Amino acid sequence: MSTFKLAVRNVRKSYKDYGVYFLTIIIGVAMFYIFNSLDGSITMMKLSENQAMSLLGVNRIMFGLSMFISAILAFLILYANAFLILRRKKEMGIYMTLGMRKGKISQILIYETTLVGLISLLVGLVLGLVLSQGFALFTAKLFNVSMKRFTFAFSISAMWKSILFFGITFVLVMLFNTVNIGKQKLIDLIYADKKVSMFLAPRFDLSFILFFVSLALLGAAYATIIKSGILSAGKELIASIVLGTLGTFLFFYSFSNCFLKLVSKMKSVYFKGLNIFTIGQLSSRMSIEHISISFVCLMLFVAISAISVGSSVSLSIRINYGANESGTVAAVTYISLYIGIVFIVACASVLAIMQLSGASDNRSRYELLGKLGASNRLLAESLFKQVSFYFALPLILAVIHSIVAIIVMSKVVLAIGKVNILATSFAAALLIVAIYGGYFLMTYYSAKRMASLE
Repeated sequence: MSTFKLAVRNVRKSYKDYGVYFLTIIIGVAMFYIFNSLDGSITMMKLSENQAMSLLGVNRIMFGLSMFISAILAFLILYANAFLILRRKKEMGIYMTLGMRKGKISQILIYETTLVGLISLLVGLVLGLVLSQGFALFTAKLFNVSMKRFTFAFSISAMWKSILFFGITFVLVMLFNTVNIGKQKLIDLIYADKKVSMFLAPRFDLSFILFFVSLALLGAAYATIIKSGILSAGKELIASIVLGTLGTFLFFYSFSNCFLKLVSKMKSVYFKGLNIFTIGQLSSRMSIEHISISFVCLMLFVAISAISVGSSVSLSIRINYGANESGTVAAVTYISLYIGIVFIVACASVLAIMQLSGASDNRSRYELLGKLGASNRLLAESLFKQVSFYFALPLILAVIHSIVAIIVMSKVVLAIGKVNILATSFAAALLIVAIYGGYFLMTYYSAKRMASLE
């Protein structure tokens, strides 16, 4: 069998493993196309010369922002790819045992990456093209203009930009895979699934102290920024950011140990069903992944705040200054939505990959519990609790951070114009639930399959 046919077969066989990978790339490509296709909307709207120039200016701003966004998406794709490679190390070890050279294995991975990249890029572009039509209507509303006629708008420049940026990303993925395979030894590939990550968690007494220190730091950060306000804050703003960031990292660093100790004292809960196994899994993985979870929490905070506050500010400007500032309104709205959606996708993708990795690593444990008499229902319930906890915990703390930010920024919004920031916050919440919830469900069902619970 040729390497290309083998690659096609592998993609077909492992398409479920590529679920999160596909979804992340598709959403990334679609968002990239939509927010860079504003030039294509001009032909559909009755714009004055100044409005058209303003819209083109916003389009240039979006392109500049896309350079930053593309770096985030590139990291996500590389992160997801690393997970896929880790899952398939044993398979690659078997290839080498059968006499296949590393160069051939690298060739297979290049073909697979190309196939997955082309399919996801095509689907993402089609999705972006469809959604951009509705986005054009949204743009017309922001500029307070009517549509000339509805025509199917297509931005060639946005298409080529999307192909260019994501093409570069996939080339990086290919190089990463080639270098990674070249460094691997046969013994490491064969026994890759036997390796266990170890992290020495702090003692309970130290964890207990650090946990309350984290709460004190977060409280100090909230109090500082609420007292000073964003308009007059200088050093206070920097202090609040530093205290809040440090408090977040210490919170997740100490939480797992405190949580395990607390729940273990609640005998009726700890010994119910498979809770002792569930809590042990949560505690051990959080001890290892507390840094990643901390970053996820902070990114969720930025996403929620960006959508809520950005939308409120743009609405205030529109109400008070009207068509004269339509370009500013559009720029603020698009930037907040762009950053918010991409950051939500990034956070959900990272959490999904961490959970899928855990389910894959612990497959033997689930099989052992099944042999000892645990039903698939109890095992699936345990997995559901783990996935729910992982997705809920950073979101809860991020929401608390965001509430403080919204309270502070509401004064800014009121200074610009009387706009109810709660309405835009509710809209942001719905958007987060749709994206975050979709990733949660996909993660849970994919993890069930990887843990052989279906």
